[in-house]
Amino acid sequence: MQVRQFQIGDIDDILAIERESFGRDAWSKKLFMEYFRQYPELFLIVKLGGRTAGYSITCAGSRSAELASIAVDPRHRRRGVGQALLDFTLAELRARRVKTWWLMVDTMNESGRGFYERYGFVRTKIVKSYYGRGRDAWRMRLAV
Repeated sequence: MQVRQFQIGDIDDILAIERESFGRDAWSKKLFMEYFRQYPELFLIVKLGGRTAGYSITCAGSRSAELASIAVDPRHRRRGVGQALLDFTLAELRARRVKTWWLMVDTMNESGRGFYERYGFVRTKIVKSYYGRGRDAWRMRLAV
């Protein structure tokens, strides 16, 4: 398993994972490219057996960071891909002396919330309609 920074040639694989993971809520190519322009250092992918298995994007400031998006190809879930992405990012955030890492997760996404809680994130509050009307999110925090 190899974690590395996103490169332009990875975009089609990322878009496929995004569509499989989020369906009609999938981000556009334009949005991914905007994140790449603004946060290239922490736009990461995982290669597993020569295939792109997942990606994550973290936006980091001087004191806090936010996990903007993460997705793992359904064929590669429960194989440590998400863990590898979080571990790599956490090491980088610590090296930068970032103090807090935030994320949002749909309140209905029990497996995602459980994954983040096992990693050490704690729920801090519910954000009403974060994902659209009637779709709330948990804001979660990890002390880096």
